[in-house]
Amino acid sequence: MVIGRQRERAIIAEALSPQSASPAVLLLGEAGVGKTLLLDTVVEEAEHAGSRVLRVRGSVAESELAFAGLHQLLLPVLDGAADDLPARQRAALLGAFGLGEDPAPPDPMMVSLAVLTLASQFASARRVLLAVDDAQWLDRGTCQVLGFLARRLAGESIGLVVSVRGTRRPDWLDSTVSQVVVAPLSSAEAEELLGVQPDPPVGLTRRQVLAAAAGNPLALIELARQAARDGRLPPVGPVPLTDLLEETFAAQAGGLPQATREALLIAAAAEGAALSVVLAALPPGSDTEVWLPAEQAALVHVRADRVEFRHPLVRSAVYGAAPFTERRRAHLALAAVLGGDPDRQAWQLSAATVAPDTAVAAALEATAMRTFGRGAVAEALAGLERAAQLHPDAGERARLLSTAAYAAVLVGDLGRAEALGAEASHLDPDPAATSWISALNGLIAMLMLRLERAFALVVGEEPLPVPQLAEDVSTIATGIAYHSGLTAQRERIRPMLAARGAQDDDAVGRPFHLWDIGVTDPFVHGNTVRALLPSLTARPGLVPTETHTLGVLSMLLDETETAVSLLGEVVNPQWEDAADFHGGMTAVELAWANLDCGRWADARLGVERLAERFLAGHRNLGSARALTALATVCAVTGEPETALRHASAALAVTEPARALATVVRAGRAAALAATALGDHHTAHLYAGSLFSGSGVPVHYHLSCYAVADHAAAAVLTGHAEQARPALKEVTAAVGAGASARLRQILLRATALLAEPDAAGAHFREALEDPAGQRWPFERGQVWLEYGEWLRRQRQIADARAALTKAREIFGGLGAVHWTQRAEAELRAAGVSVDAARHSALRSLTPQRQRIVRLAAKGLTNREIGQRLFLSPRTVGTHLYQAFPALGVTSRGQLRDVVEREDGAGPGR
Repeated sequence: MVIGRQRERAIIAEALSPQSASPAVLLLGEAGVGKTLLLDTVVEEAEHAGSRVLRVRGSVAESELAFAGLHQLLLPVLDGAADDLPARQRAALLGAFGLGEDPAPPDPMMVSLAVLTLASQFASARRVLLAVDDAQWLDRGTCQVLGFLARRLAGESIGLVVSVRGTRRPDWLDSTVSQVVVAPLSSAEAEELLGVQPDPPVGLTRRQVLAAAAGNPLALIELARQAARDGRLPPVGPVPLTDLLEETFAAQAGGLPQATREALLIAAAAEGAALSVVLAALPPGSDTEVWLPAEQAALVHVRADRVEFRHPLVRSAVYGAAPFTERRRAHLALAAVLGGDPDRQAWQLSAATVAPDTAVAAALEATAMRTFGRGAVAEALAGLERAAQLHPDAGERARLLSTAAYAAVLVGDLGRAEALGAEASHLDPDPAATSWISALNGLIAMLMLRLERAFALVVGEEPLPVPQLAEDVSTIATGIAYHSGLTAQRERIRPMLAARGAQDDDAVGRPFHLWDIGVTDPFVHGNTVRALLPSLTARPGLVPTETHTLGVLSMLLDETETAVSLLGEVVNPQWEDAADFHGGMTAVELAWANLDCGRWADARLGVERLAERFLAGHRNLGSARALTALATVCAVTGEPETALRHASAALAVTEPARALATVVRAGRAAALAATALGDHHTAHLYAGSLFSGSGVPVHYHLSCYAVADHAAAAVLTGHAEQARPALKEVTAAVGAGASARLRQILLRATALLAEPDAAGAHFREALEDPAGQRWPFERGQVWLEYGEWLRRQRQIADARAALTKAREIFGGLGAVHWTQRAEAELRAAGVSVDAARHSALRSLTPQRQRIVRLAAKGLTNREIGQRLFLSPRTVGTHLYQAFPALGVTSRGQLRDVVEREDGAGPGR
């Protein structure tokens, strides 16, 4: 019976309506306030309307078991239905449950896509409702899958309702999902609910119940029941309502027969386990009659396959009221019957263990590694941390803690990583382990914007007597030196790398060695590394850390397409945990690669969520770099004011931290934004700040890419002489080690600063190399400034051709200011140019643009869905909604739309 709740039910109904853009709703509220009743009501109404309902309820006991919640959700339909999935999806889903034959870790995105595909297949026959109760206790892997689904419900006949205890919105659930905070009942509604109880209290006791319950329905019911049983309420004082309810439930359980109390305790310790497991763990001679008193007391419901507590507080009351010796006995009894499920068995043994125990620690570590292998890193982290607590050997504890710290880095939990790393370092393990643990702590310190401290942790405060640096440590040291950009750090590292290279003839062919030399001296070793990258990246059997390292290295050395491919294997903007992986660093690297090669919508998609975290106060190196990348995207796509705000916010954090790589990126973004606003004086200030007064690059690598922008701003403000020292220094630093991209930039800068009669030759040389087309925005800048020079030289016909090419490139990219500038120059050259037409394609969301472009290439809905991790139905809905905006009526017309939008192609 539902009393009141008209407002909440109306909001839920509207949110779950098939007409809703995202048919999902989140229920928040304190324990006992009625979230589950509302969810039950939604489920009943959906079933009455003919919908299929899949339901899961989070449990404390299974919160560390990878994909346990997802298994519960899909269990009623898993048999048979999974056989209809595409092979990769089926293998990933079964692998997540430990049922697959492939030993490789399942792709997290494939797991999520498999669930979406299953739900979509069911929804093609009738509407599907996914009902999630007590989501605060779901394992992280399940949460990520649900977060994935919530972002892809548009166009699907699928609804999602999630209940969470408390008022804090879970971070895995998209902010667009509607939410309802379930409030306590009003005074009148509380009176009504109390009045329909079997033996409602009266007089003073009634007033006490109403006051103590404070509108909480569960409290009203249970306190009324206690008053009816005992004739009064005990004096409660200022006890939190949750504690009060637990005391009430504990009192009810305390009056049951001993055998029933023992059975309840085992069920509480085994929450989520099958009924057969619970029954097997009961004392010999027990039968199903043991549950009858608990069912009569309305504490549990015994189902065909499980024992279900009426409310989570009942379970916690039963478990919390038992002495530890009884709880331990229950856990050991469960462990004894869970031999076929080693993961659950390990956690049961863990709960029964208080003293160091090598065997239990080993079981937990094995569970953690299996969990890690299924892609559930957060759950693996919990197992490693608990294994470290239980291991008697200090060295082994240090190893487990450091492994857990690295897992925490992978899931983006830097605070936890720092605490675990510090604990490992205090255990004083052997020297080899100490070196690695110090390096790990250095990595964490870097991610937390403490770069000088980070370098000292890895390399030491003072130079080593015999220069040496192990490869697993050197990659961290060289990465820190790159992000800091400090000359002194690179000078410390160079002799160490040289000493290792002299002693190891095979070093040149290893990804981590190439990383070390490539990022430390990119212009000295860049050509060598670029020549080796194709064979290395094609090598079979690369582990994820090698793929990641080679991907970032490719991005830094301007093998941009290779970087997009490799980094896309490690982290994808569509993944729910993309912003978390490796502190967000990998997502940003992929965004920079996408930005460089003109995939600006993908670049924005990759960093928006992480940048939002920075603006919300979660400031670390990953989020600061994300905000800088977003500032760059905003600067070139028509949001220069936003870009300046973002760049300034990033600079305010990264300049004091001396994170010079990000400082330079942010400064260049600000210069681009100021240029877009026509504020060339400010652009000159920002671009000039990337070099010292004598022209030395502030960052030995990244500043070099801004030398042409510096020259352009200097010329436009009449200070060309101030840019010449920077060009001279960069040219000397780069020497013969320039990539095709950097050669194009240097030639552009040289042309801008040359005498007017000599500039044309430099522009033409820059445009003669077809490789420069791979970086379309920078290619467009050359065409634009060449066209401007030609017009000033009164070579009008050639100027028109150059400016037309610039306009085509910038128009295809969506570079608003630069398109307008090319059009203004064309008009000045006597060309009649229509006002910039509305870009229907770019007015679509980044996701919809990608779908349209893939459909224009002839891909089917299923093929597009597999690429973008969407269901075919969702792809169809996106296309259906895009057609009117694009002015087309059929799929065959999309190719013409895309070609028209892109002009002759951004790379010309």
